[in-house]
Amino acid sequence: MSTRKLTDRLFRHLISVVLLIGISAFCLVGCGGKEPIRVGFVAQLTGVQAELGVQERNGAQLAVEEINAAGGINGRPIELIIRDDLGTPEGAQTADRELIGTGVVAIIGHATSAQTIAGLTVTESAHIVMLSPTATTPELSGKDDYFFRVAYSLTHRAQALAQHIYQSRNITRIASICDTDNTAYSKAFLEAFMDKYRSLGGKVTSEIDFSSKAQPDFTPLVTQLQADGPDGLLIIAADIDTALIAQRARLMDWQIPLFTTSWAQTETLINNGGQAVEGLEVEIANTLNEQTPDYVDFKTRYRARFGQDPSFGATLGYEAAKVLAAALQQTDGNAEGLPQALMGIRNFKGLTDTFSIDRYGDVIRPYHLGAIHDGKYVDIEP
Repeated sequence: MSTRKLTDRLFRHLISVVLLIGISAFCLVGCGGKEPIRVGFVAQLTGVQAELGVQERNGAQLAVEEINAAGGINGRPIELIIRDDLGTPEGAQTADRELIGTGVVAIIGHATSAQTIAGLTVTESAHIVMLSPTATTPELSGKDDYFFRVAYSLTHRAQALAQHIYQSRNITRIASICDTDNTAYSKAFLEAFMDKYRSLGGKVTSEIDFSSKAQPDFTPLVTQLQADGPDGLLIIAADIDTALIAQRARLMDWQIPLFTTSWAQTETLINNGGQAVEGLEVEIANTLNEQTPDYVDFKTRYRARFGQDPSFGATLGYEAAKVLAAALQQTDGNAEGLPQALMGIRNFKGLTDTFSIDRYGDVIRPYHLGAIHDGKYVDIEP
C-alpha cells in the first residue's frame, strides 16, 4: 500500500473515531449517562463500489442520532460502531469478528449478498443477529437462523422484472451481462429472471459473465452481445460497471433498451453514465416519488445532515436501524430474545411503505420499478 493511501486511510479512520467519540459523549449526556447499547454497522465504505455502503451507513447513523435524541432505548443511548468490510469476504469476516469483540448486541450489514454470506459464518456461531438493509440472495431465505433483512428476496423481484420486460415492454429476445464477483446475488437474480422470462416465451440470445475486480475491457463483450441480435439488454452489476457498459453500448450506436437491478441504483450510476443511462429501467427497492410527510421530512433531514439526497440504500439503512431499535425496545437493549422480537414485527411503518418480518427473518413488502429520466430516478408502473 502506498504512503499516500495509508495516510488517507489513517486520516479517514481518525475522523471516524473523533465523530464516534463526539456522538457517544453527546448521547451519554442526553440519555442520563447510562451504559450505551452497542450496535455494529458494517459494509463496503471505501473503493469504487462503496457508495451503497456509505449511503446505508448514513441512513443508519441518522436513525441512531434521532433515536438517541428522543431518549434512546429505555433511557440508554445506542452507540453505533462502524467497520469497513472492504467489499471482500475476508474483510467481512474480519470486520464482524472485530464488532463482536466490542460487545455489540447486533450488526446492521452487510450491503451485498456475497459479504453477508461470508459474515454469517462468524455471526451465526456467536448467536449475534445480523440485519441487512440490502442483501437479497435467496440462499438466505426460509432459514431458521440469526439473519434478518428489510429488503425482500431477489427471486420475486427478478421474476417481476422479467414479466415487465416481456409483457409490458414487448421484448421477446434478451441478452445479459453479469458481474460474478457478487455471485450470490448476481447469479441468483439471473437464474430467477431467466426462468421466468423463458416460461413466458422469451428467448435468451446470450449470457456473458465478467469480474469487476479484473477491470475488463467491455468493448469485445458488448460487441458479442450486439452480434447475437437481442431486443433488450439486462445488466447485473454495480453502479460503475453498469454505467461503463451503457456508455460502451451507446458509443457503438447500439440504441437497445437497457435494464438493470437495484444493485446499481445509486447517484454514481447517473453521474457516471450521463446520457448513456437515460431511459434505463431498474427494479428498485423503494418507491422514488413518495411525497408522504414522513418521507419528505426524512429527505430534508438527510440532506441537511449529509449534503445530498438519500438513495434507496440510505432509506433501507435508516429503516434497518429503526426496526432494530423497535426490537431492542422489547428486549431492554439485550441480545437475548432479539430474534424473537424481530420475528414479531408486523406492519412496521417504514419511510415509503409498511412491512412485516416473517419467522425466517425475511421481509414482506411491496415491489417497485423505476427508470432514469432527465438525470433522475422516477417511478414507473410495474
